Amino acid sequence: MSTETTTENVQYSKTRLNLILAALVVYSIVQGFGLFKLIPMQDAIMNYFQIGEGAYGYLTTANNWLLIVATVPMGFIMRKYSCRWTFPIGYLMAVVGLAIQILTHNYVLFVIGRVLEGGGIGFVTLAAHSLILNLVPDNRKGLWASVLVVAATLPQVAISKGGTALMTATGMSFKTIFAIIGIMYIVAIAFWVIVTPSSLMAHGTASAQKATKEQTRRVYKNPSVWLISIAFVFYILVSTTFSVYVIRFLMLKGMERGAAATAHSWTTILGIFAMLFSGILADKLGTKRKIVIVSYLACTAALILLPLLPVNLIYIYVIIYGTFPRAIVGLTNVATGELTEVPSDVPIAQSLKNTIMQVGTVLGGIGMGYLIQYAGYSFTSYILAGGCFLGAICWILAKKIK
Repeated sequence: MSTETTTENVQYSKTRLNLILAALVVYSIVQGFGLFKLIPMQDAIMNYFQIGEGAYGYLTTANNWLLIVATVPMGFIMRKYSCRWTFPIGYLMAVVGLAIQILTHNYVLFVIGRVLEGGGIGFVTLAAHSLILNLVPDNRKGLWASVLVVAATLPQVAISKGGTALMTATGMSFKTIFAIIGIMYIVAIAFWVIVTPSSLMAHGTASAQKATKEQTRRVYKNPSVWLISIAFVFYILVSTTFSVYVIRFLMLKGMERGAAATAHSWTTILGIFAMLFSGILADKLGTKRKIVIVSYLACTAALILLPLLPVNLIYIYVIIYGTFPRAIVGLTNVATGELTEVPSDVPIAQSLKNTIMQVGTVLGGIGMGYLIQYAGYSFTSYILAGGCFLGAICWILAKKIK
C-alpha cells in the first residue's frame, strides 16, 4: 500500500493521511466561521447590548484572552496526548462558549462566552498547524499551510455577504446565525473522531522522538521565534481585529452597507488565490523570508491608502490588501518548523509564537477600540501601517528562516 512517512519508524497509509488532512480542512472552515462571524454583525451586536466602539473592542479580542495563559500548557499537552482526543476538547470548549453567547442578554457574559470559544479554537488551531509541519513533506508544507489558512478564510467571504443578507433580507438575528455555527462545530467533532487514529500526535505519531529540556529551552532562546512572533502580532491586529471595523469605516466614507460588505469580501476572495499561490511559490523557490517581507510592505501601503482613497477608488486598496499580505499567516506558521531541533518541539515553538501573538493582540485590540472611538479610523489605520512596516524589519532580522 502507498504510504507517506510521518516519523522514522511509523507510516500512515496515503488514504489515512488524506482523511486526516481532510478533517483538518473541515476544522479550518468551521474555525473561520467562529472567528469571523462578528464582521457583518457589529452594528447588530452594538445595538443589542447598547455599547460603543470602545466596549466592542473587548469583544474583538476576547477570543485571545484565555490563550495568553493557556497556550504554553496546551503545547505540552499536545506533545503528550493523542490529537484524536485533544481536538474534541477544544471543539467542546468552543461549543460551550458559543452556547453562552446565544443564551445570554448580558454583555459581560457574552464576552466570557467569546473567551471560551476562542480558547477552544486556539487549542485546536495550535495542534492543526503543528500536525501539518510534521505530517506533510517539506516540499508541500508551504502549500498545505496555505490550504488551512484558505479554508479558514473562505467563511469570511460567506459570513460577510451571507450573514449580512440573512440579517437584512430575512430578519434573522445574529444569535440564530451563531446557533448554526454551533451545529457546524458538533459535525466537525464527529468527523474528526471517526477518521483519526489514536496514535496521531501533534508532532507526528506516538513514537516520535522526545525532546530534552535543553532542546525545549533553546526554542525560547531563539531570537528568530520572537521576531516572527512580534511581526505576526502586527498583522493579526490588522487581519482579525481591525478588519472587523472596516465595513463600518467604508460606510462612514460614504459606501452603502451592501457595497461596503462586497468590497470587504473581495479582499478575502482575492486572498484565497494569493494564499495558495504564495504557498506554492515558497515551496518552489525554497524561501519564505523574501515573500513575507514583501507581504508586510504591501500591507503597510494598503493601510496608508485606505483612509486616503475616495470611495470610487477603494478597489485599489482591495487589490493590494487582498493579494500580497495574505502570504503572511500560512508562511509564518510553516516557518516555525524551521526553528526547532526535533519534531516534538514543534508544538512548543508554535505555542510560544501564539502566546506572544495573543498578548499583543489582546492589548492592541482593546486599545484599538478606544483609539478608533477617540482618534478615528484614519489615524488607527496609519498606526497599523507603521506596525506592519516594523513587521517587515523583524523578518529581515530573522535570518535563520530561509
